This record gives sequence, C-alpha cells and structure tokens, in this order.
Amino acid sequence: MEKPIIGIPAARQLVGDSYKNTVNQGEVAAITKAGGVPVLIPTREPDLAADYSKLFDGLLLPGGPDVAPRFFGEEPLPEMDEADDRLDATEIELIKLAVAAGKPMLGICRGAQVVNIALGGDIYQDIAKQIAHQTYQHHQKAPYNQGSHYVDITEGSMLQTIFQGQQHVLVNSYHHQAVRKLSPQLKLTAKAGDGVAEAVESKDNNLILAVQWHPELMYKENAAEYAIFEDFIKRVKEA
Repeated sequence: MEKPIIGIPAARQLVGDSYKNTVNQGEVAAITKAGGVPVLIPTREPDLAADYSKLFDGLLLPGGPDVAPRFFGEEPLPEMDEADDRLDATEIELIKLAVAAGKPMLGICRGAQVVNIALGGDIYQDIAKQIAHQTYQHHQKAPYNQGSHYVDITEGSMLQTIFQGQQHVLVNSYHHQAVRKLSPQLKLTAKAGDGVAEAVESKDNNLILAVQWHPELMYKENAAEYAIFEDFIKRVKEA
C-alpha cells in the first residue's frame, strides 16, 4: 500500500444561507503530512455508510458537536449543546463496519466518545454537571495549540509507545463531554488527574486509538502529537 485512503466523516456547517459538509483543515493537513490521502465522507445519509466504508483503508473520527444521548439510552440534560443525529448515526455505523472489516481507526475528542458509544459504552453528557468532585478546566481558555493540563498514560499502552515511554504528558483540552462507562472492546489508557478519561484503545488488537484532546491543533509544534498521526498511518498500512 503506497498511500492509504483515510475516511473522515464531515460535519454539517451553516455557511451563509446554506449548509456545507465540512472537515477541519487540521486533520486533513496532519493526515496528508503523515502519508495518507484524506477523503471527506458526507454524513447526511446514514444508510450509505456501508457504501462509503468500501472506499477507505482507515477511519479518522474528528472532533465536533455533542452526541445525541438517545444513542446511549438517555434523554438530553439542559447542559447539552447542539447535536446532529445524522452525523451520529453515520459515524456509529462507519465504526461498526470498520471494526468488522479490521480497518484501523483514530478518534479525536468527540471521536473518542462516539467510538465508545458505537461499541457499547456511554458518555457523560456534561462532566461539570455529572461528576461530583471538582474537575479541571476541560474547555481551556488558552490558545488551542498549547497544552492546558496533564494526562497520565498507562504503562505498556500503545499511546505510551507513541510518546516514547512518557507517562505524564501535557495536552490541550476542548470538551465538556467524556467517556463514562467503557465499551467491553476498549481499555482506558490515559486519564487526567481529576479522573476524566483521556484516551482509549482496543483491548485485543491495535485497531483503535482515540484521544480526548486535539493533536491536530498541536502537531506542528509538538513531535509527539504528530507521532499519533504517523502511528495511525502505519497501523493502516500494516492492517
């Protein structure tokens, strides 16, 4: 495989007086630099997920809006932000299809949450509301290309290998939802000092890595964050 095709589901965005299918340039640029070919996947027709899944070698689940709680059996809390159930339904189906086909995945922020939901877990709709103890500032006020708080990485994890053995890493933070009940197919491999989940990986293989932070906003200045994308492309080529 020379350059693997990386599917990236597109979010709906209102531009002027019409809606567009959009993907953040950060993910596109990072995948391109790492040697992949990013391909946008429209998400307005969830029934087409099986057709789209035939077009890519690996799947990147990017950041985006909140996940509609009906996908994990709950009603929305007042603290919920905007959600898009067509995006949710499309991504969930793409994840299930990728797992069935043995196609590697990288999840970013919302991507970590929706991967967990697709595989049987759930999330906090709002960590400030639903976690009893005081949490860190997970929606940072610092520039997003700068680290905000530290995460502790599990020894022996894929993520620790990517970070060349480091177990205490400074990351950025731009979220108010997070993984709660973990999918039976995943293991927690990083968490913040306040206990909030920060990374998950596949239990039995190396197909899935998903982080709660945004490496696509840090990779230009941080080689370790870029290594997340390099590892993803390597995993896709070896699958």
